[in-house]
Amino acid sequence: MKRVSIAALLAAALILGHLRLTAAETAKFRYLTAVYFDEKGAGLMLPEGVACDAKGQVLISDTGNDRLLRFTFQNKTVSGGSEIKIPEMSAPSTVQLNSKGEIYALTGKERRIVHLSPEGAFKDVLSFDGVPPPATIVPKSFTIDSADNIYLLDVFSARVLVLNPKGEFQRALALPDDTGFVSNLAVDATGSILVVDSINRRILSAGKDATAFAAIGGDLRESLNTLPTGMTAYKGTIFIVEGSGGSIASFGRDGSFLARQLTEGRKEGSLNHPSQICINDKDEVFIADRDNSRIQVFGLIR
Repeated sequence: MKRVSIAALLAAALILGHLRLTAAETAKFRYLTAVYFDEKGAGLMLPEGVACDAKGQVLISDTGNDRLLRFTFQNKTVSGGSEIKIPEMSAPSTVQLNSKGEIYALTGKERRIVHLSPEGAFKDVLSFDGVPPPATIVPKSFTIDSADNIYLLDVFSARVLVLNPKGEFQRALALPDDTGFVSNLAVDATGSILVVDSINRRILSAGKDATAFAAIGGDLRESLNTLPTGMTAYKGTIFIVEGSGGSIASFGRDGSFLARQLTEGRKEGSLNHPSQICINDKDEVFIADRDNSRIQVFGLIR
């Protein structure tokens, strides 16, 4: 009887695992709403970044207006839209939140990462303490993991820098010599670093303790139609934003192609040169729809 019970449990686990995999493969985007204006009615201008958290907070890099905007998204409703605008931050692109609600924004002109308090007050600029030569660092993008470690894509030296929550150097991973141009990066729940090679159309991965990147999924030229502009990893799925294509391509954790969703356009539910993407723990998806000067919100339907 005990053997039968164990067998039944194993069978149930296998079935559940299959169902979860199938759910990831068939997850679809359902349009919910869009953000066009701040709380005073001023319109967004070419927003490139968006960050979100489990509390419903949404931070927008309103790039063309040299500011950040803070919204709340709860019960499928957007509220707020207060402005964060400081002299140390111009043309913010990528924006991230850490577990304490602190804000990090990559400035488009100076190419530096500005650190703000949860209230939006300026704290400092990341100094990259202890990073090995070369001294010149040009951030293209960055992300923050659940432990508040910072992962920086340095396009000047073709490497990914890992910093602790204090901004102190931990390690560096060089990109392969045959890499074309890496446009973005993400970190999944296992601590693996993921980057997308826009020129060669491939995903590179480095495990938590790895010392080098390796390609996963093979040549993705048939899966990625245009140059990627953003990416994130969520519940075992890698989502890649195709900028000029106006779509979102999804891949399994092994790099296998799953689906392409959304289309290029101006109507709500379509995208016009999107960039950063963020997904919160409620399966709510926020996409910086840059050339439509809005942030669009979708639900992941499994």
